[in-house]
Amino acid sequence: MTDVRPGRVRRAVAALVYRAQAFTVVGYMGVASFIGVEALIVLLGFTTVLPIAIPFVLIVLGLAYLFRQRLRESWHGLRARLRRGEAE
Repeated sequence: MTDVRPGRVRRAVAALVYRAQAFTVVGYMGVASFIGVEALIVLLGFTTVLPIAIPFVLIVLGLAYLFRQRLRESWHGLRARLRRGEAE
């Protein structure tokens, strides 16, 4: 009926693992460029205290890296509103 080729599942799992590793590397690079390498080292050193929180912190920092332009614009807008409020 169907021809099952040996190793097909293994290749599919290997491809999935390679993509996940590439995504992880890109995430770490994004976080490192956003917060700096020294801060990333401190963050990774935090794993001995609360290791379950590290993936969530990295996800949040990775998303902040992706949306940094919007964050920058909103920060400048907030500062401008605060300055206008102080001037009045």
